[in-house]
Amino acid sequence: MPMPLPPSRTRRLRIPAVAIALVLLLGAGVAAVMGVRSFQAASASLEHSYRVINLLEATDAAVRAAEANARGFRNTRQAEYRPQFFAAMGRADRLTGELVELTADNPQQQARARTLVEAIAAHMVAMQALLDIEALEATDPAERRRDAGINLRRVGELAALSQEMLAVEQMLLQQRRDRSEREATTLVLFIVLAMTIALLLLGMLLVGLSRENRRSRQLEREARHAVSELQQALVLRDTLAEQRRTQSVYAGLLQSCQSSDELMALTVRTVQDLVPGSSGRLYLSKTSPNFLESVDSFGTRVISGSDVIMHDQCWALRRGQPHYTRGRSGGLRCAHIDSDTPVDGVSSLCVPLAAQGTSLGLLHVSGNTSDTVEDNDATMIISIAEQMGMAIANLQLRESLRLQSIRDPLTGLFNRRYLEENLVREMLRCERRRLPLSLMMLDIDHFKRFNDEHGHAAGDAVLAHVGRILQSLVRAEDLACRYGGEEFTIVLPETDAQAAIVRGREIGRAMSSLTIRHMDKPLGPVTISIGIATAPHDSADAGLLLEIADAALYRAKAEGRNSVVRTSAQA
Repeated sequence: MPMPLPPSRTRRLRIPAVAIALVLLLGAGVAAVMGVRSFQAASASLEHSYRVINLLEATDAAVRAAEANARGFRNTRQAEYRPQFFAAMGRADRLTGELVELTADNPQQQARARTLVEAIAAHMVAMQALLDIEALEATDPAERRRDAGINLRRVGELAALSQEMLAVEQMLLQQRRDRSEREATTLVLFIVLAMTIALLLLGMLLVGLSRENRRSRQLEREARHAVSELQQALVLRDTLAEQRRTQSVYAGLLQSCQSSDELMALTVRTVQDLVPGSSGRLYLSKTSPNFLESVDSFGTRVISGSDVIMHDQCWALRRGQPHYTRGRSGGLRCAHIDSDTPVDGVSSLCVPLAAQGTSLGLLHVSGNTSDTVEDNDATMIISIAEQMGMAIANLQLRESLRLQSIRDPLTGLFNRRYLEENLVREMLRCERRRLPLSLMMLDIDHFKRFNDEHGHAAGDAVLAHVGRILQSLVRAEDLACRYGGEEFTIVLPETDAQAAIVRGREIGRAMSSLTIRHMDKPLGPVTISIGIATAPHDSADAGLLLEIADAALYRAKAEGRNSVVRTSAQA
């Protein structure tokens, strides 16, 4: 099978092929016109030959008719033969004249025709003599025999001359037929060959054009596909650039988050910006590392999940790496996902939140498969989860350090530094709202003696026990602090002196009613002395208010301990 010409060579041969095809078609047309004209000329020549032959035959018939009428008149003496003879003689004379004119294109034939005319004329004269019966009978018999012989020879010469002309004309007729057939055959062959070659060239051109057209359409399809891929690549590039920008902004804002609530809100918004149409939940480990609690959710849920999940319910938590599922063929579904949720067309990604090998929580994101560029989205979400895990660990560390800086490690109460920072703020807040604020100074009675008798460990147990009781008895807006040693302070916003005295007595009774055990030994009841000062009645200055409450405390100790004293009067 011949190899197809390369496209460039085919294009180079296209114009010459068209030119050749046009020349061949034009030649075929010219040949057809010339053939028609040649056919017309051949037809005229053939018709001429047929007319000559017909004239020869008609002349011969006229001569024979004249002879027959002359002999019939001589033999029968009937008068009707005489006019028939002259009619036949006139017809013969007219036909021979036409024959001479018709053979003008052929001098040799015309010469024969003239000879034939003369011979027929002489023969007609002899035949006319037969009509004169009297003269014929008066003629000597020998002379009549001689004239008969001459007439017989003349008839033979006429027949020979007529046959010669007929033979020549038939030969010319055959030659003209043969030439016409040859020319017709040649013309047909030329036209067929020219048309065939032209059609082949045009067919090859059409095949080439069709092939070029198919190639062009293929190139066009490839170009459109390339343009589509380029557009998709540009869209993907813009999407990736926007995602990287969003991720960069997230990383920057992440460092500025002061609380886990801010961190959760920022993460939820970022995930929704990166993966529009997605939904999910954030889980954190709060009270126990064995289970996680849902702290936030976002989007319209396409997959339902539990509010609390165990560690072994999630493949991502088990394996310590992201777990991705896609529809029915996407892998094992985690147990914390509702089993009744349809899986067709739904993607799910679980990413553990961890830092320095410690599991902190879980980020679960789900969405319809058709709504996401899944691989890139999964990568982005995993990156977000990694940054989030580090941020949670940093917040926890920061919160631990903050608590260490404001909390007393033994009692769990706020320390003196925290008291000094917040007392002024609370007093200003109550002053703006024109509300009172009471301050309690508490001291454990005989703590030094108790410490000397039972040891420092027992003393620490007493301090811790007092701290727990105070935490359980104060309101959420109250500030319970360890002021130093065995002294404690409670700030009671929006509380007047009388209410503070009532609260102080409740605290005193709660302390004295409990028995503290240390090392499986009862340490006996603990009593406390309480001094109370109220702002703005006693003072609007924080430092002075502390001094007034401290003075009230010393007064309570001086008056026998286990009592509540206010500066102006004993409770």
